Amino acid sequence: MGTAAPAVSVVIATYNRSQALRHAIQSVLNASFTDWELLVIGDACTDDTAETIAAFADPRIRFDNLPVRCGDQSGPNNRGIELSCGRYIAFLNHDDIHLPGHLAACVAELEASAADLVWTACAQAVPPAKAGASDRPCRFELSGIPPDSVYSAQVFYSASSWVLRASLAATVGPWEDHHRSYASPSQAWLFRAWRCGAALRFLPILGVIVVPAGDWPFSYARKACPEHEWLSRWIRDDPKYRECILEETAMRVAALRMSRVCFPPMRTVARVLLRPVFAALVALGIYPLSPYFAIVQHRRGEQARRHRRKTGSD
Repeated sequence: MGTAAPAVSVVIATYNRSQALRHAIQSVLNASFTDWELLVIGDACTDDTAETIAAFADPRIRFDNLPVRCGDQSGPNNRGIELSCGRYIAFLNHDDIHLPGHLAACVAELEASAADLVWTACAQAVPPAKAGASDRPCRFELSGIPPDSVYSAQVFYSASSWVLRASLAATVGPWEDHHRSYASPSQAWLFRAWRCGAALRFLPILGVIVVPAGDWPFSYARKACPEHEWLSRWIRDDPKYRECILEETAMRVAALRMSRVCFPPMRTVARVLLRPVFAALVALGIYPLSPYFAIVQHRRGEQARRHRRKTGSD
C-alpha cells in the first residue's frame, strides 16, 4: 500500500541563501499542523542549499533544483505546484517564517468554507529606523490587510501568507515570469485568480513574519542572517512575541492616524481621485498598479532586476 497524500504541499522557492532558508524550513517543522510535505525548489542553486536541506533528515522534505535559473519565484513555484501531492498548496518565501498556527488556521478555514484561497496578515521585519534605538535588530510593520477585509488589487499580499486549493492552481494556471509583467509574479497571479471568480478570503490573524530581502542591503551576499537568528530565538523563547508585534504596530498606526488628522496628506486626496481610474483598469482586466510600475520602471521585469541588484543575488 502507498503512503497517503499529505493535506498540504508547502512550496519554498529558493536561490543561494541557505543561511535564511534553514529558518524557513524550521518554521514549517514547528507548525502545529503536521500533515504536510515540503517541496524546496532551487532556482539553479550553486551554494550549499542541498546540504542544508539534507541536514534536516526529514522524509517529508524534498529538494528539486532547476537546471536553468529563472531569476524570480515563478519558475520554482510552478515546479513546486507540478510536484505537489496535497489537496492544498501553501507558499513560503525562503527568507520568511510561518508562525506555528498559520497552516492550521488556513486549512481549517478552507475546510469549513467555500473559499478557494485564504491568507493571513503578515508582520514585516525591517531594519530599525534609528540605529541603537532598541535592543531588537528589527522593527515591525503589518502588511497584507485589505480594506473592508476583502481582496483589493491595490494591496500587496505576500505569497508566504497564502494557502489555496490545488484545484485553484490548476484553474488559474502557472505563474508568469517577471519578463511578462510590470507587476510582481505573485500579485499578477493573485489578480488573475480573483478575475477568474475565485473566492479569496482574509483571515484576520497574524500568521507570517516577512523579512523583505530588499530592505536588508546585500542580504544575499552576506553569509550570516542575524535578523533571522534573532527572530527564530524570539519566537521559540518568548510566548508573548505575537502580542509584542501587535502592540508595536498598533502604536505606530495610531500615531500615523493622529498625524493625518492634524496634517491631511495630499496622497489621501490623490487616492480618492484615482479610485475611478483603478476601477476602470480592473474592469479591463489590467492589474491596477501596472501603469504606475510602467512609468517608474520603464520596462517589464524591472522589479526583479532591481531586487537582484539591491540584494546582491546576481
